[in-house]
Amino acid sequence: MSSLSNLLVNLWRLIGNARSRLFRRPPGFVWIELSGALPEFDAPAGFFRRRINRGPSPVTLQTLRERLERISSDGRVRGVVLRVRDVDAGWAALEEARGELLAFREGGGRLVAYLADPVDTRSYYLASAAEEVLVAPLVTVGVTGVRASVTFFKDALDRLGVGAEVVAVSPYKSAGEPYTRNDFSREAREQAQRLLDGRYEELLRAIREARGLTDAEARTAIDNAPFGPDEAATAGLVDGVLYEDALPGRLSAGGEKPRIAEWAAAKRSLKAPYRRRGPRQVGLVQVKGAITRGRSRRLPVPVPFLGGERAGSESVVAALRGAERNRRVGAVLLHVESPGGDALASDLIWREVARITAKKPVVVLMGNVAASGGYYVSAPAAHIVARRSTVTGSIGVITIRPAADRLYESVGVNPVSLQRGERAGLMDLSRPPTEDELRVLGQQIGRVYDEFKGRVSRGRNLPDLEAIAGGRVWSGAEALDLGLVDGVGGFREAFQKARELGGAGEGGPADVLLKIPVPRVGRPAPGEPAEVVGEILEGARREFLGVAGRVWAMGPYGISDD
Repeated sequence: MSSLSNLLVNLWRLIGNARSRLFRRPPGFVWIELSGALPEFDAPAGFFRRRINRGPSPVTLQTLRERLERISSDGRVRGVVLRVRDVDAGWAALEEARGELLAFREGGGRLVAYLADPVDTRSYYLASAAEEVLVAPLVTVGVTGVRASVTFFKDALDRLGVGAEVVAVSPYKSAGEPYTRNDFSREAREQAQRLLDGRYEELLRAIREARGLTDAEARTAIDNAPFGPDEAATAGLVDGVLYEDALPGRLSAGGEKPRIAEWAAAKRSLKAPYRRRGPRQVGLVQVKGAITRGRSRRLPVPVPFLGGERAGSESVVAALRGAERNRRVGAVLLHVESPGGDALASDLIWREVARITAKKPVVVLMGNVAASGGYYVSAPAAHIVARRSTVTGSIGVITIRPAADRLYESVGVNPVSLQRGERAGLMDLSRPPTEDELRVLGQQIGRVYDEFKGRVSRGRNLPDLEAIAGGRVWSGAEALDLGLVDGVGGFREAFQKARELGGAGEGGPADVLLKIPVPRVGRPAPGEPAEVVGEILEGARREFLGVAGRVWAMGPYGISDD
């Protein structure tokens, strides 16, 4: 049946390709735009979502790969003009996108970047993959370097009369610090600086190699930014300044001016790839967002500590079992883009990965962050691939014990409790915790931490973990040296490994990769404004109370980087 389906699809594509060859002339160059967060894979769009979102879909790394491969395989298009604007992707995603652009050049395609919007560090990092970087007049080239910043809430919470005790396995487990401190702890600052140094060195390397600059010249260019267009050219960062209508003349190289078409128009004239789908496939399952119990969902607005996107253990487990039951799936590619979350939920996903990988190999592809619970669920996999810039590790757990006694007092609320049992009020928010209660919470996270280390030790064959555990975070490059991952690369490396281990044979991702649906609770249906606001507030209240007392395998707090 599969062979017949392939035959029919390829016959139809053969007819379409012949028609394109005869009647449709492809452009000389194709515009490719990169913007936004650059998520790894296209999100499934249901009927309702397709009707609401009429505009173009956000560009994903999957989209970029597919477009570049189709342009390259056609053979008639001379190259790509890259447009970069409003990029807010993480550094691992930027690393992957830049790698795909460089692979396109290595395959013989010409790549030119044209920047008509203000250029920041992220935009320039991507644009520097091109053989030529061109900017519009009056564009500011602001390759000013990288920063890491954290917002601390302790003073704000104090003014509200709310405090919290965070019990962690070590000072390096810093996920709760924004709620208990006004500045980095020594250990947290040490880790943030080390990760920042790694990103800065990657930026310097990219600029040096792309622009033919020395290390000193690259550092000077960054330190002296931002530049006007002519100053950027003098600094060796750009190759030309022109308006968009002058691009065809620039790309003509003295011959006929080429036509430059947007992707939507160009794809109709490009040759469609033929299907090579075999009997075995690679099943794709995603762990995206903070790990929680229940089903995956997106909150209407992000909630502090947990964010907005949730990877629910029930949904992820259901998807993994779906891949296990599918007879055509020979291996599972588990994409992990998560800072961790609920330790129990992480353990439930870990169990399924450990169980299934004994039958069908599981290969993990780490995204921008796969830390704490995100690393926990990855540990038993047959093979782990991280990007050099991935934030991973953070092997450790914390628990948070809030206290709102001052808030109650300030608003005139006087809760009175009756209890039976010495620790029945362990999580009573109306008073600070006792020493006994903090000791009990410490024992609780100690047990979970020991299990966490044991699972990693067995899964990664690392008998002595303490020196690299305790909540310490590592870049993907450091994790490779420490044995926490098996390789540094991206989607291509992880997909190839899964295909080999699963016996999937030849064929690209479009032929071999099968997305396993993850049951999800979506956004609430539109209602009256008061209803929507009420739901947001009620959801925030439930989430806040849910954080208290649970054991969290949560990575380092979110660090915004510019």
